[in-house]
Amino acid sequence: MGDTKRKAILETALQLFVKHGIDATSVRAIAEGADTAEGNIYRHFKSKGDLARTIFLDCANTFRSTLKKAVREQSGPEQKIEILVRAMFEFAFKHSREFSYILIANHREEIITRDMLAKPLPKDVFEEALQEGMEQQLFQVSEPTIAVAWIVGMVQRSTIFIQRNITSLEPENVIDETVKAVLRMLK
Repeated sequence: MGDTKRKAILETALQLFVKHGIDATSVRAIAEGADTAEGNIYRHFKSKGDLARTIFLDCANTFRSTLKKAVREQSGPEQKIEILVRAMFEFAFKHSREFSYILIANHREEIITRDMLAKPLPKDVFEEALQEGMEQQLFQVSEPTIAVAWIVGMVQRSTIFIQRNITSLEPENVIDETVKAVLRMLK
């Protein structure tokens, strides 16, 4: 029963954090949505911040696993980057709440603390491929972390344009064009 209630709390909080924001979501609203008492939330999590960090790590781990699996059999850094960009789009569409939450949480210093950055994160998969490309002198970027930020920004905005029908291009064409733009940027 404890695991079921914990899952309900996590799912409800994720849904409400994405819809209303972390600050605008009360512990009471999470409890009501999860059909539990507020006290039960504090049995599983120290605070709303702890709950927000837990959700971030869960979402980040799912995303990182998706990215690792996508590049497992790829050999070169250019192929890895292409597959990673495509996998990021796929994750953004299949797991839109998780993707949105990762982006929201990334802007919150109380969630993304220095110790969180030491944990395995999705950006690490990109950084490994970028570092490999830099060592082979295929990519001309000076800082992999910044290059990951550029890539995430490109995919995030492109995803929004696809979802809101702002572009006249088919989704596959937007993805193809984004992949090309990322590879041009890195060279």
